[in-house]
Formats: sequence, structure tokens, C-alpha cells
Amino acid sequence: MFCSMGFSQNPPKREFRAAWLATYGNIDWPSSGATSAQEQSTFIQRVEEHRLTGMNALFVQVRSQCDAMYPSPYEPWSADLTGTQGTAPSPYYDPLEFMITETRKRGMEFHAWFNPYRALGNATTSTLAALHSSHVINQHPEWIMTAGSQRILNPGIPAVWDYVIKVVMDVVRRYDIDGVHFDDYFYPYPSAGTYTDDAEYALYGRGISTKAAWRRSNVDSLVKRLGDSIRAEKPWVKFGISPSGIWLSQASDAVNGSNTSSGATQHYKDLYANSRLWQQQGWVDYLAPQIYWYMGQSGSDYSILIPWWNNNAFGRHIYSGMAGYKVGDAAQNAAFATDNRQVPNQVRLNRQSTAIAGQIVYNTTSLRNNKLGFTDSLKLLFSKPALQPTMAWKDNTAPAAATSLTAVYTASNTVNLSWTKPAAATNEMDKVKRFAIYRSTSAPVDMTNANNLLAILWNDAEAYVDNTIQTNTLYYYVVTALDRLHNESQPTNTASVNTVLPVQLLDFTVKKQGANKAELKWVTSNEINFSHFEIEKNSNNTGFGLYKKLAANNSTNTNVYSIEDDLSNASGTINYRIKLMDRDGSFTYSPIRSLAINEKASAIKVYPTMVKRGADLQLSFSQQLLNKVQYRILDAVGRTMQQGNLQTGNATTIIKINNTLASGTYYLQVLINNNTQQSTIVVQ
Repeated sequence: MFCSMGFSQNPPKREFRAAWLATYGNIDWPSSGATSAQEQSTFIQRVEEHRLTGMNALFVQVRSQCDAMYPSPYEPWSADLTGTQGTAPSPYYDPLEFMITETRKRGMEFHAWFNPYRALGNATTSTLAALHSSHVINQHPEWIMTAGSQRILNPGIPAVWDYVIKVVMDVVRRYDIDGVHFDDYFYPYPSAGTYTDDAEYALYGRGISTKAAWRRSNVDSLVKRLGDSIRAEKPWVKFGISPSGIWLSQASDAVNGSNTSSGATQHYKDLYANSRLWQQQGWVDYLAPQIYWYMGQSGSDYSILIPWWNNNAFGRHIYSGMAGYKVGDAAQNAAFATDNRQVPNQVRLNRQSTAIAGQIVYNTTSLRNNKLGFTDSLKLLFSKPALQPTMAWKDNTAPAAATSLTAVYTASNTVNLSWTKPAAATNEMDKVKRFAIYRSTSAPVDMTNANNLLAILWNDAEAYVDNTIQTNTLYYYVVTALDRLHNESQPTNTASVNTVLPVQLLDFTVKKQGANKAELKWVTSNEINFSHFEIEKNSNNTGFGLYKKLAANNSTNTNVYSIEDDLSNASGTINYRIKLMDRDGSFTYSPIRSLAINEKASAIKVYPTMVKRGADLQLSFSQQLLNKVQYRILDAVGRTMQQGNLQTGNATTIIKINNTLASGTYYLQVLINNNTQQSTIVVQ
């Protein structure tokens, strides 16, 4: 089920598309009681789901209750990870390093999400007793404020600021994260209950006349100091906060407030979080207000709040926090409970607002549930890839450009692109981290049109296979380089390719004739202005080389050709392909055909034959492997795309498919005792 309303709005070329993955209480990940292997497998599944939805960033909660989803020198392992606070994963692994790697593999930024002050969400006799001895509640009880059942680090104590900054900066220094993110938990929500900080105000008041102003100043100090620390250590790391959706209502501030209910939670006065100031002063790179209401809602209308935030961006980014968890919930108003147009219309409003640079959906589980088909709707809205918005205040220098772009049309109805990446930069801000590929049916290629953005490769690849083309079409391609903060280089040269085949290859077979000959036979039609055939072959681990040329009939009728190859001195497996040459110099390749000379070669079973990038390919042999065994994976035109040695001593082994392989058909060659065996695999 998916939203059936029209999607006529042109997609933006740059848009932030993200989701929150909550670990608190195992909301989204990991599952309670899961093993390390299960945790890893499930996380990969979650990231892959977000990739397929079209997301380009992921916010993972790594510290929810002064605990850690990573090995921290300051705070204990989270019970949400292992079941017992302070207990490391077993078998051991570093979840944060693992998550960063797997997220990046799938083309998304990784933002580490911290709760700044929450020490314990629900303090009971049992939950307090379950805290590890190293937990801050046990180590520094004098820092702890009680608000109902909550225990929080008291924001009024300067030592708390130092502690929070120390914890966050440890992650910034040790891990290659893309961003640091705070959520909306500052001073407790009024619903949490009353709390007192009179003693702290008396001791650390700093001459501030009112307690409310002092509380805001405490939070301001933490935000500013942390932002300064991040920029000094790694200026490319983004810092942002997701406050609740309303800063102040007009009843509280007639000039600057929003047209919202005076009774709604307003984080300026209720949580003492002056988000508008942080944005105005440039202490943060973005705000992601949690506008968890529907369009038309009385007192907190999404349609009113988006324009308000748009007008209060102050040159920084605003990402709309969207309530995916409310969609399809029978307890909500019909706008969320039954209307499948609500979320798509919110995205469209975001896109119409110049300072709203994208959106973040809470939460991952709601996206997986896909109630009312709202995830399907996002897939339609996010069907074209998007570069992330740039942050000129951090870096506005474009990286060096790639060069020497070529495009070759193949008989498998794909276009193989290759280019030369620029020399490695020494400055981290100038390093190329990804490439953008544009395709158009007209020249010059309009890179401002998001519909021409074909793909974004989040690595230093120098090749791409376009398998989405149509025949009888003239295509133009350019490639640009992107740095860590998504600044875009000048384009390469334009490479064009005409997908009109110089000849139609109807059939191509290779079979044995007697003991020492191979017969190659192929059938063509539509030979118009066609020149000749170049038969190429390789044996075992050698590259393809020219074996024979054969003139073409150059007839539009059906044409049958055949040649023989002497196999007297051949062994192992021989691979053949035909290069079909047009008179203007353009050409295509036939599929590769293989012939096994040694009939006694060990049989190999490959499973699965259709495999995803980054997944495992299992090889089963008829006998245990004792000697060195090599493999390589060739693309449709015979280029080696992956190679290596296989583990010996077993009858089964694993090949992990590189994440850099483009989708398409490949040939797996395995060399055993100078005998090459070949299988066809499809990479998704």
C-alpha cells in the first residue's frame, strides 16, 4: 500500500533525508537479548532499509542515559546493548565503529546522537540497583537532580558542562563521525514533575537576576562550549540539536513567537532551551525542531510552524523533525490515523520553504512498519538521489575535479563509465569523498536539474555501470567530485554514447568439436554500416587478447558466422567474446562464453547466484581444497573488478562481494591447479 496522490513536484538536487534510530529501551535497535552477530546483522538490515527508502543520513542514539553504545573511558556499557549495564558485548566488537562503517558503505552520513543530561529515565529501586558502579549517579551523586522518576545531570553545575563535553569530545576524537546531535532533553519537561535547584542557583548564579534566565544561560554555555570544541578539533563535524517544535508562542513573545497555543510546551520557557539564539549566533550548524503535529492542527499547526522556522533559520539549516511514529496510529487524529497524504504533503511544504533543508523522521520502527504506506510515499518522493546541502560557514571550497571520463556501450545494454580521480589532497576539508554522476539526453548536461542526477558513489571509485539505459538513445554524461561537506567540483569532460547497436547479435555459442577443436558460432541481423568482428579469448588467468578478425557481410538479413579454434595445447577453461566493430569506430562486446577443456575439473557450486553488494557468496567444492586457490570477478567486458585468494583446508569458502561493484551481471572465475572454472553471478 502506498500513497496514490500525484508526485508532480520536481525533486531538489540537494536535500537532507534522515531517520532517527533510537536505542533507549531497545525502541529501534538492538533487540533485547540479541547476540553480537544478531545485533550486527539486524543493524545492517536497518541501514539497508533506509538506503532503499532514499535516506542519506542516519542518527543513531549512542548515549541515552549516561551510558555508552561503544567502549567509553568515562561511562559504562549500555544495558540496552548487552542486557547488563557495564558489560561489554561478547563476542567483543565495537558497535560504534561497526555502525559507522556499515552506514557509510550504504551512502549515508553517520550522526552520533547524545542525550546531554538524562542519567536515568525511570528511577526505581531495581533500576537504581542495576546501575554499574562507574555510572555517574554512583560516582557523582552531587550532580544529580531529581524530577519525578527521572534523574538528570544538573545543568546548573559547571562541572556537569565539563563532564558532558568530555564525553562527547571523546567520541569526536576517536571516531570518524559526520555529526554530533542532541535531542530535546534539557531541563525536564513540566510533565516530569517538580525539581529544585535553589542551592545551585545560589552557588553558581553568576549575578543573573532570575532563575529562568540563569537556567537558559546554563544550557547556552554547554551548547556554545561544545560547538567551539567540535570546530576546534574537527571543523567538518556537524553539530545540531532537535528541540521540541515550538520555541515560543506569540502569547509569550508577540514579536518573535509563532502563532501557536499559549498552553503548548515552549522549550524557551519550559525547558530553558533558547534554540533561536543558538541558531542566530551560529553555535550550531542546524536545528531539527520536532514538529510532531499535522497540517491544520489547532494550536500547533505544521503549516504554521514550518514557515516560522523557515523565517528563523538565520542562514543555518533547518531540518523538519517529522512524526513517523504517529502515522496510522488509531489513537491520533484522523490526519495521522487514516490520511495517507499527511506525510507527503509535509515533505512538499518543506521543499517549498527555502530555509528548510530537509527532514528527519522519527523513528526507524515506524518506517519499517510502513503504516498507510507512508514509507512507500517517501520512496517516491526520494526516488532520485540527492546531494546534501552545503554548509558554507564550515567550508565552501570545491575539491579538485575528476578527469578523462569515457563511456562505452556494451552488448549487455549497459554503459560502462570510467574516469580518473584527482590526486589526493592533504587538507581533510579538500579530500574527495564521493562522486556524482549526471546523465542527460541533451548537451550540455544541466547539473542543476535533479532529474539528471543518476547516482552518488560514496567512495573513491573510478568506474560505474549504468544499467538503466534505453536503446536507440543518445546519452551525455559528466562526473563531479564531492568533498566531505558536499562541495561540488567542476564537471569532467562530457562523454557521449549512442545506444543504437551497430549490429544485432541474435545468438553466440561455443562448443567442442571432437577432441581438439572448439566451434564458435554466432548469428546477427541488421548489419548496417558495420565493419567486422574481432574474436577475443583468454585462458585461465590471462587477459583477453585478439584471436582472429572476420569481415562482416554488412547485410540486414540474418547472417550466420562460424570459426574453429585449435585446442591441442589448451587446458583449463577458455573464455571467448566477440568485439562487434562499426565503421565509425564504435563497438560493443558480446557476452562471454566459456569452454572447459579439462572435463575432470572439480565441480564448484556457487550460492546464491544473485547476491547483494557487501553480502557473502558461498562456494562449495567437490573435495577439500589443499592448494592455493585464486578467484577473480569480471564484468561484462572482461575487466577484473575483484580478485583474491580463497581460504584452503575446507570444502566450502566465502567471498564477500565488494560494496563498490555496480549492479549487473558478472563472471566468477576460480583457478584451481591451473584449471579455471567460471560461473555467472548477478550483483544487486
